[in-house]
This record gives sequence, structure tokens and C-alpha cells, in this order.
Amino acid sequence: MMKRIFALLLCAATLLTSLVFTGCDLSSDKKKKEKEEDKGQYITAYLTDNVYDLDPAKAYTNEALANVVSLMFDTLFKLDENGKVKKSLVEEYVIEENEAAGEYTMKLYLKDTNWSDGTAVSANDIVYAWKRLLEVDANYEAASLLFDIKNARAAKEGDASIDDVGIYPAEQQMLEINFEGKIDYDQFLLNLTSLALAPLRDDIVSKSDDWAKKPGTMVCSGPFKLGRINMKTIPEEKYFDALHEYKDINGFDQIGQDGSKQIITDFMLERNIYYFRDNEEDRLKKSVTPYKITVDCSLTEEQLTAMYEAGMVMYIADVPLALRKEGAIAADVEIAEKSFSTNSIYLNQNAVIDNGTEEGAKLFADAKVRQALSLAIDRNAIVDAIVYAQAATGLVPTGVFETSSAKSLFRDACANTYDFLSRDEAKAAALLAEAGIKPSQYTFELTVAAYDEVHCAIADIIVENWKALGFNVSAKKIGTITNNDWYKYTESIPADICDDLYAEELRAGTFQAIIFDYVAYSADPFSVLAPFAKPFSGRGMDMSNPDEYLLTPHITGYDSEEYNALMEKIYAEKTTANRAADLFEAEKILMNDLPVIPVVYNLNATVTSSKLRGEDINYYNVMSFQKAKIGSYNKYLEAGKKYVTDNFSELKFTECNECAYTEFELFKTANTVYSQYFLDEKEEKK
Repeated sequence: MMKRIFALLLCAATLLTSLVFTGCDLSSDKKKKEKEEDKGQYITAYLTDNVYDLDPAKAYTNEALANVVSLMFDTLFKLDENGKVKKSLVEEYVIEENEAAGEYTMKLYLKDTNWSDGTAVSANDIVYAWKRLLEVDANYEAASLLFDIKNARAAKEGDASIDDVGIYPAEQQMLEINFEGKIDYDQFLLNLTSLALAPLRDDIVSKSDDWAKKPGTMVCSGPFKLGRINMKTIPEEKYFDALHEYKDINGFDQIGQDGSKQIITDFMLERNIYYFRDNEEDRLKKSVTPYKITVDCSLTEEQLTAMYEAGMVMYIADVPLALRKEGAIAADVEIAEKSFSTNSIYLNQNAVIDNGTEEGAKLFADAKVRQALSLAIDRNAIVDAIVYAQAATGLVPTGVFETSSAKSLFRDACANTYDFLSRDEAKAAALLAEAGIKPSQYTFELTVAAYDEVHCAIADIIVENWKALGFNVSAKKIGTITNNDWYKYTESIPADICDDLYAEELRAGTFQAIIFDYVAYSADPFSVLAPFAKPFSGRGMDMSNPDEYLLTPHITGYDSEEYNALMEKIYAEKTTANRAADLFEAEKILMNDLPVIPVVYNLNATVTSSKLRGEDINYYNVMSFQKAKIGSYNKYLEAGKKYVTDNFSELKFTECNECAYTEFELFKTANTVYSQYFLDEKEEKK
């Protein structure tokens, strides 16, 4: 009997032990599953509303766009907040010199990381990206950043094959760079912090000029990729009504072939799960903490303010014009001390301007006219209108180094003052008289991006200033239209992207005068000033004569023998500390000739919620978001759910192909920039 009782007790104990351990296993499995399902936080931000082309080599004409692209493409090196060059994609670099043989080499060893499709980032991607800039027929001003590389300049000028450029993928993760001679290696590494030199994939980029316009045709090497981007196509007759529903911005002057225009409604940046992470071994949030950054571009100023006050907008990188002078957002703005872009105007010296005669005249070819137009600009009025700016005192923005260190900045060290950057209407009129110009006879346009309200505000003031001189001038506000480019790989015209007519006009040089942000390619002043010299313009060669390729000048047509010679001298000086005086002289020449008119330095102004933690801002004023995290995340979700629920009838949620979510219950199950707040309800229904 005792044996039977003992056996039963033993069975019971065994069963109990089994249940306990099974329960532990189930609990452990549940926690593991919950951990796996915790993809990370959604962060609602307002980054910008103009993200029409995310090609890193084209992101230097709009400051806000450059900041977004920086989140998606990693560079070989980075500048930390103190202006120190730090390794990013590069694990290690080695410099080898053989002076007797005249051989100077740098070897870059890459870290193990992957593109957003899982493909390893390799040395071949660097070679492709750099050779793309150096192609003889390519138009990229950043090309001169690479001219220290052996045969790079010769290839750009058609005197050497692109295959002879001294960059070689010695191994998959190692790039060998051969230089023309001994250079300032620190200066070269500084150039490698430039977004324009970020690696790119040949198999992606070579397929189409529109490769960087939608998630399906692009891959990213940075912490985030483009998760989605929504465009709204609007028939011409309904265009202005639709704009009123979204944002009160200026209309576009040109339309698509089918009579339609296009505006962006929203976009998402999503974690690149392969960024410095083993997809099989590492936890999901190892390298990038947030899951998605969601941006609604269709918000009115009132809606953005309300969302910020409700605690659901964590970061604002581009404060709308109407909110800059007063209100909750304006009160919380942090303004960066350094600027890396100068809002500027190009004057096309080859443009034929209507002067009432049949042949017209090249008005802007006369330096006195360019000087007069600069003198007429009321920069203080512009600063007052757009708030986050300083009147430009030169072309080189305030954050650019004097030589190769943040210890001394170009603007601080430059003792030059420029007569034509201070307003003097009487002097402007006198210069026009000296040039024999009667302003009332001339009619021209100042092109501006219609989707950029700040640029439009600047353009409006400048137009009035130039009208006061007597010119018949108007703002030509153009923007994006429905895409009409044939895509050979699908034998169709993609309908989910758009064409930016403003950007196309700027790159093609078909403008008369045009306003844009001149963004520094790096913290090196040479990179800012060099493109105005014909040998360093980065423009494609004139190949009309097959026997002789010719250099082409800057896109404005500016071609000064004095300036060209000075920039050659600066380029030949490889001790960077010895360049400073000549760089100051180069800017002085530009500010007298004025092929480009500096208007204001853009001041980076941002708003960061006190709940956002772990954010990191580099020297170029770019927020990385890589380790950003929202404190009290549940309260953030509750605030978002309440706001959307209470204000749904006033918000305009759209999906691709014009599928509007008019029913709230349908919206909550959809994939929109606000569905994050209702994920718990979706889980409950499962």
C-alpha cells in the first residue's frame, strides 16, 4: 500500500514538475514571441513636404531635402557635432606612400553592413557612385571633390578612360585609391563626409533617372529606407480646390500632358533591417531603434500646431512659414548656430531676355546688371519674412571651415566685405545707367519651386525689389506634374511618381533667373567655390566636335579667366592650411562678378519634443534618429488616437490610386501614417 501511495505521489510530483517547467517554457516562448513582435516605435515627425527625388547626388539645391536623404544613405565618414571626422561605413583606412616611385595610396576597409534589400555594401558600390560623377557627359558639381584621385580629372575632361580612374575594388570590402601625388589626406577624408559621394548600386541607379522616387525602385544604405510615398494626382479643373483641402500654397504654371498636376500627401521612412545587423542573429533594434518615421505633408498649419500641442508630433525639422513668428511651435524652436546653405539666385548669362526687339538681349551677361540686381535686394526684409535666416555677407555659409578644421570657420576668418551685398537702390540705378540699360524695356522671370513656401516668399520680395528698379519681372512658380517618362523595364509610364519641373529647369540651365538653396557639398570651402571655375564646374564636356572635347563653364555661363586661374592655383596647393588667403580672394572675385547672388544664410530651426530621447545631431545639423526613442510611448499613442478620432472628419487620408478612407472603421485597418495609433485594435480583432 505504501509503495502504491509513494508511486502515486511520485507521479504527481513528476506531473507537477512537468507542468511547472512546461509553464515556464510557455511563458518563455510567449515573452520571446512578444519580443520578436515588438518591432519598435513609430515616430511622428514633420521633416519636409518636398521629397520628390531622393538621389543623394542631387540633394544640394534644397536644404530640407538634403536632411531627409541623409537618413537614407550612409557616407564613408561622418562629421560629429564638434566637426571631427569619424568613420561610418569605413572600418579602417591605411595610407601607403612610395615617394621614389611617386605612388600615393589610400586603402579603405569597409564594415559589414547591407543595403535595404540585404545585399552587402561593397567597394564596387563606391567605385560606381564616384565614376558616375566623373563620366565625361555627366553634370555633377561634386565631381571636383574627387579630382585628387589619379586620372579622375582627366576622365572628366575626356583625356582618359573612366576605367583608368585610380579607384579599384581590391576586395569586396576594400577600396584602393591611387592619388595623382601627395595630398592633404585629412582634407580628402573631410570630402568623404559628403552625401554626394555616398555609395550607390549600379544595378539600381543605371535602370532609370527616376530610380530614387519610390520604394520599389530604390535601395538605401543608411539606417532608414523609403517605406512609402503617396502622391495625389489632381485634374487641372479641380487643382486649386484640392490644394485648399491640403495646403494653401501657390499654384504651378505648368501641367502634365493629360492636364493633371501632382502633390505629395505623406511618406514613411522605415528601418533598414540590414543596417549593421545580421538578420538571422541580431535583435531587430540592434542598430536602429525606431521602426518607422511617419510624415504627413498635407497638414495645415493649424493641424500641425494642434498635433504638436496634443503630444503626437515628436520632431519638426522644417517649421511652416506661418508658424515662425508666434505660437507654441515658434516658442520651442531651437536655432543652430551654423548654416550650411545659402539661399541664392543664379542669373543665366546666356539667356536671351525680351527687350522689345526681335533678337532680345543677354541682359545678365553684363556684370553691372548683376551687381545692380544684387544691390536692389532687401535682405533684411527677407530675414524678417522668413525668420530663420541671416542676411548673406558672402556665398560660403557660416559653418564651413577655413581650411580643414572646425577650429576656424571661413566666415569668421574672412575680413572681406562686399559692396554689392548691401542694399543701395540709388547705386543700383546708377549702375544700370552706366550699362546703358533701361529697365522698363526688359521682361524676364525668376523661377522658383512652387511647392516651397519659403522660397516663394523670398521670390515675391525680390520680384518687388526688381520691379522698383523698373524691370518687368515676375515669379515663375513651377513644381511637380504627373510623370510622363517611359520606363523601358516595365514598358509603361509609372503613375506613382512625378516629375519636378523646377528641378529639371535648374539642372538643364533653361532658366533666366532661378532661386534655390546653395548647399555646401562638404565643410571644405573649396567645394563651395570651385564649381564656378570652368575646370571644376562638374559640367559635361562639349562633345559637339568629335575631334576635341571642350570644357563647359558653370551652368550660369560664368567664365572668368582670372577666377579659373586662381582656382587652379588653389587646387595645386596640397597643403590645405596654405589655401585660405586664396580662397578668400576667390570669393571676393565671385562677389564682384556675381554669377550667383547670395540672399540669406538658412538657419536650421527645429522643434524637438521633450519626450524624444537618444537623438543625435551631426555637424551638418542633421538629426540621425538612429537611436531615437519616445519616453512614455503609451501616452504618445493615446494622444495620437484621441486626436485622430476627434478630428477625423477634418483630416484627409489618402492611399495610392486615389483611394480615400472616408469611413473611420476602414481607415483604422488601413496602412496609413496614422494607423500606428490603432494597432492595438487591429490585434484585438485578430
